[in-house]
Amino acid sequence: MAVLPQIQEDKWKSLRYFLGGIFFVLVLIEKSMGFDPKTAGNFFPKQGFRNIGKLAEKPKFAEPTDPFQSETFEDELNWEEEVFNHTYPTTPKQTKQTRIVDDTIPEITLPEDRFPGAGKRLQADPGYLPIYFLKFYGSGKSSQSQLVKLTREFPGGDPIPFLFQELTKGPTGDEKSKGVLSALSKKIRIEPNYRLENGILHLAISEDINYGGSMEILKDRLDQITFTYVGNFGIQGVVLYTNGERIRTLGSDGLSLPEVLAKSQRKVILF
Repeated sequence: MAVLPQIQEDKWKSLRYFLGGIFFVLVLIEKSMGFDPKTAGNFFPKQGFRNIGKLAEKPKFAEPTDPFQSETFEDELNWEEEVFNHTYPTTPKQTKQTRIVDDTIPEITLPEDRFPGAGKRLQADPGYLPIYFLKFYGSGKSSQSQLVKLTREFPGGDPIPFLFQELTKGPTGDEKSKGVLSALSKKIRIEPNYRLENGILHLAISEDINYGGSMEILKDRLDQITFTYVGNFGIQGVVLYTNGERIRTLGSDGLSLPEVLAKSQRKVILF
């Protein structure tokens, strides 16, 4: 049976469309590969389509690789293990040197720390000399000691040992009834030698001044001595010694003494 001319023509059109579509797809592929038909002269490269996929540009940033798939992965691990297991020489610790104390070296005492020796003794006419004791005001923990100024009749002679003996003798019975006390006990004695030089009175007393008192009592003792002597007979300050050496601290708590004892800013009550 003969094919109709119309049907034959439609088949040829379909074939042309099919081939044209394939050609269009191939052109798009070549353009995506960088092929320019205007400059190449031919629509297809000489090598044909065998290089499709091989000419693709590498991405700008490479994909991260798996370090565990690397051929040198085991070598790197071995290197790290060798580093950690390697023994490095350690710097020897410097041992603290013990100080060798030579007991044969004598202790050096500065000249100003030694009692300067006896000087010229003072002489004063009979009269009344001021002396300082204590009185506590308040009750319980709120009580505070205040200096009390009294007088003693002086028969004449050397006033330095006389005043110190009156301090250690303490207040009279009438003064005690009014609450007057002394922080200096009878055990504390003054040596007969003293020296008054450049307004500084150097006194040598017994070491009992260190005992039997709190920090506040020790301060009261110093104030009683200082206020009694300073301001009289040209005395401007007092330096205390015991056993021939200068007293730097007092008591078990180590109350520090200044270079020269002087009157402190303390309230004084007149009796």
